Amino acid sequence: MKRDKLPRASGIAKHIAADGCQFVLERGALVRGQSVAFAIDGHGTVKGRVQWVVNDRIGFTFDNVLARDAQTALSSRSRTVPAIELSTLS
Repeated sequence: MKRDKLPRASGIAKHIAADGCQFVLERGALVRGQSVAFAIDGHGTVKGRVQWVVNDRIGFTFDNVLARDAQTALSSRSRTVPAIELSTLS
């Protein structure tokens, strides 16, 4: 499937740590084990995997440790922007 045709979701990041976060999904659906990517302005693309799904919430682990300044940027963005676009990778 072409990348622009892959399913997408959007959500608000909560409980952000160096190794992962929780997303409250506002649109779309993701499944456990799915690879997902999203952008953080000034920090590039973050890739990771969905670890769990409960109703409209997912547990997400980052493929690489998220630096403190990137954690802060993600937290700030989640307070000011309605939702983060999450693109599935597979």
